[in-house]
Amino acid sequence: MKSIIAALLVLLAGAATAGTSGFAFLQIPAGARAVAMGGAFTSVSGDPMGLYWNPATLATVQEQTFTSTYTGYLMDMQAGFAGWVKPTSDDAVGASINYFYGGSFIRTTMTEPTGTGEEFSTNGLAFSGTYARKLSPTLSLGATGRFVYSSIDTYSGNAFLVDAGLWFQPSGISLGLVLRNAGLQTKAFYQENDPMPTEIAAGASTSLLNDKLLVAADISYPFQGDFNAAVGVEYRPMDALALRAGGNLRDKNAADNAGGSILDALAFGAGTNWSMLSLDYAFKPFADLGNAHRVSLGIRL
Repeated sequence: MKSIIAALLVLLAGAATAGTSGFAFLQIPAGARAVAMGGAFTSVSGDPMGLYWNPATLATVQEQTFTSTYTGYLMDMQAGFAGWVKPTSDDAVGASINYFYGGSFIRTTMTEPTGTGEEFSTNGLAFSGTYARKLSPTLSLGATGRFVYSSIDTYSGNAFLVDAGLWFQPSGISLGLVLRNAGLQTKAFYQENDPMPTEIAAGASTSLLNDKLLVAADISYPFQGDFNAAVGVEYRPMDALALRAGGNLRDKNAADNAGGSILDALAFGAGTNWSMLSLDYAFKPFADLGNAHRVSLGIRL
C-alpha cells in the first residue's frame, strides 16, 4: 500500500517517473507562481519561494516576507507550504513548513477485498531552516536543513535532508544550480530505508521588454526518476497584473500516457499585488486525475 500511495503522489506532482522514493510529497511543487511557469524556477530571483526551489535566491529577496501556498487535489488530498524570509544587506535567513494530507482510504484485506469498514490516512510534514549568503551583487550561495516525517496507516518514517544552491547573474541572465533533498532516512517505514527524493536542477532566466516579460527554463535529474525539462513565461501588462504559462517534459509524458492533449502538459496562472500583499493562482490539468488548483498569498512585513 505504501508504494501505491507514493506512486499516486508522484503522479499528482506531475512526475511520471520510472521509480518512486520515500517522502514523495516533497516532490509536489510549491508556489502558484512557480507551478504556473511549469516549474522553471531554479534561477528566478527575488521570490521567497526560493525556500523550496533554490535557497541561494533568497539572498536576492528585498523585504521580509511571509508566503503560503494551498493546493487542492482529488480524493480529499491537500498540500500546503508556509515560509518566512528575512533578508539583510549581505545574507538572508528563512524557515518553512511543508505538509501533505492524503485523505482517507478504505482498508482492504485478502479476505475482505471490498473493505473492512475501517479507514486509514497518509500524512507528511517537513520543517526547514534556510540560510543564504550574498558573495557579490551577482553571486550568492544558500543551504537548507530539513527534518521530514511521514506516516501511512500505522507505519511512519523520518529523515534529515539538505538542499544546497548557487545563484549567479552574468550580463542580465540569471543562472541557478541546486541539489534538493539529499540526505538519509533515520527511521524506516517498515524494514528497509527508502531512497530519498533527491534531484539536481539547473536553470536560466532573463527579463525582456523592459522587464515586462520573464522567460525561464530548467533541466533536472532526479536520482529516482527520469530527466525533466521545463519552460515558463510571465508577462506583466501592468504592475499589478502578471499572466503566466509553462510546461515540462514530465507532464507531457504523463499526458501522452493517459491519452490527454497538449493542454494537459501545461499550467496556467495569474498574479496580482497591492500594497504589502501579493496573490497568485495556478491551474494545472491532469488527463487522468482531473484538475489541481493552487493559491499563494504573500505578505511583505
